[in-house]
Amino acid sequence: MLSNPVKDVKRLNEIFSILIKYGFGDMMRRMGLSNTVEHTSRFMRAPISNELLNMKPPERFRCAIEEMGPTFIKLGQILATRVDLFSQDMIHELEKLQDNAPVLPYSEVEPLIEKALGAPPAKVFRYVNELPLASASMAQVHEAMTKKGERVVLKVRKPGVKSTIEADLRLMHSMARLLAIQSVELRRYQPEEMVREFDRSLKRELDFTIEAKNAERIAKNLRKFKWLKIPKIYWQWTSETLNVQEFVQGISAKDPEALDKAGLDREVLALRGSQVAWKCMLEDGLFHADPHPGNFYALPGNGIAMLDFGMVGKLSYQRREQMIRLVRSIIFQETDAAAAVLVEWSNSDNVDVEALARECGELIEQYYGLPLNEIDIPQILLDCMALMRNYDLVLPSDITLAAKAFITLEGFGRLIKPDFNLMEAAEPLIKDLIKKRYHPARLARSLGSRAIRFVDKVYEAPSELPQQQHRGSSQKLDAYLIDRLSYRLEDASYRQTQAIYDVGFLLVFTLMLITSHGPRIYDISVLNVIGLLGVLGVTGNVFRVQVVTWWQRKKRDLN
Repeated sequence: MLSNPVKDVKRLNEIFSILIKYGFGDMMRRMGLSNTVEHTSRFMRAPISNELLNMKPPERFRCAIEEMGPTFIKLGQILATRVDLFSQDMIHELEKLQDNAPVLPYSEVEPLIEKALGAPPAKVFRYVNELPLASASMAQVHEAMTKKGERVVLKVRKPGVKSTIEADLRLMHSMARLLAIQSVELRRYQPEEMVREFDRSLKRELDFTIEAKNAERIAKNLRKFKWLKIPKIYWQWTSETLNVQEFVQGISAKDPEALDKAGLDREVLALRGSQVAWKCMLEDGLFHADPHPGNFYALPGNGIAMLDFGMVGKLSYQRREQMIRLVRSIIFQETDAAAAVLVEWSNSDNVDVEALARECGELIEQYYGLPLNEIDIPQILLDCMALMRNYDLVLPSDITLAAKAFITLEGFGRLIKPDFNLMEAAEPLIKDLIKKRYHPARLARSLGSRAIRFVDKVYEAPSELPQQQHRGSSQKLDAYLIDRLSYRLEDASYRQTQAIYDVGFLLVFTLMLITSHGPRIYDISVLNVIGLLGVLGVTGNVFRVQVVTWWQRKKRDLN
């Protein structure tokens, strides 16, 4: 709904004019906007230039976004993370979108700083440098010094930014609804959900206290890395429109030559950077979503400073578990289990699971016999995204954001160290996570919680409401196949539990076999006999399980 119809319609016409200018009139017609295109074209002063027509569509799209202004630049930066939806050419162009903006004179931002502080800056700080360190579409950064002599930076939100962004967001919601209604081709990209996600992300970025809290949470999670520096937040001066944090001086990771001149070890820096990223993603579930070189500084002693936590990603415990299951499925060549993870990610009821499982099998065969440190997780995620794109499936935004962060991080690592291997730092962490996942104590807790849920179901009052029935044979087939996948996973879990019991009994019987104590009959130790029979029984059971497993796999391969 348009809260200011005159301004919003004027802005909408401006956006349409830019799209037509860059040659996207045909796209708008396919969206059912023929009348709008014809109406807007009458007010165009000149036809599309040859220079623009010679550009490739992704380049023209990027130029159009830049002309639309800061809100759409931010949207383009978010779209650059959707490697599951767009081609690499489009992603490459969207990555070029720079959040640079003209510098505002200090006289315009000083009243905003004063309002946020509740006092003139001169009374709070010893000095404030009127020349900004950087300027973006939403904020401007100035260096300052506290009365105690501490160097800080003031990140202040620019005037009028919030109202402009809110107006553009209203238009984006309207345009997304229009796209979803008019275009079958674009509907599969879920434009309304994409804009809602962008709305939430941008409004969080507008509130600088959220950025400050993200910085502190990540700093707390990474406190074991003594060589890592995350700027301290000065909460007495920080608010929604002003972020005051410690000034950090170092060498930008964008300048490898400067790193060499400073005598820093690029290999150590790359390894430490990847250690931080892997721990954030797989262990903590809160990670820097834009780990490009400009957000990392190298410090003396091969230390690292992380900056700018305006965009962070979150991976729930369930998502991290799914990623570990996917890696485990690839290591052990478990096609059905890998397909099950992709089905969970897609959250779709209309998936040809058998076909998806077959293609998953072809995908994971590439990694057969490879050690963990040679399994390229970013490439796996890209391959999975390409696979799901073939089935018109859309991945959840948190997974795509993690994949984009992986890819950016790998490019950053190779800038510092050309033969950088992202998996070197990940191998011990992934092994530890897999070990924890299948630890007997955790298995016991899991069985206990399942037993409690089962008892709760028994005592649960029966519902009078009829269960919703699935319609269509494809949905029934999908449910059957998903049940089949679940059965195989439960079967594998049962065998792991059985293996744990076998190992325990084998240890007990072995101790009984070698003991010299206990009752004797005809000078023969009763415990030794029981131990021998027990060892033979456990060995026979292990052999039986191996034969059954081999036979089931052979039957599955034949089918």
